[in-house]
Amino acid sequence: MAANRSGLQLDTLRNLALAWVFTLPASVLLSGMLYWAFRTMGM
Repeated sequence: MAANRSGLQLDTLRNLALAWVFTLPASVLLSGMLYWAFRTMGM
C-alpha cells in the first residue's frame, strides 16, 4: 500500500469508526430485549 500510495480510503475509516460507535449501543439494546423477553416468559 505504501508503494503505490493507495493507503486507507476515507470510506473505510468512516465505516470502521461507525462500527465502533454503534457496536456498544446495539449490544445493550439486544441484551435488554432478550432479558425482557426471557423475563416475560418466566424463564
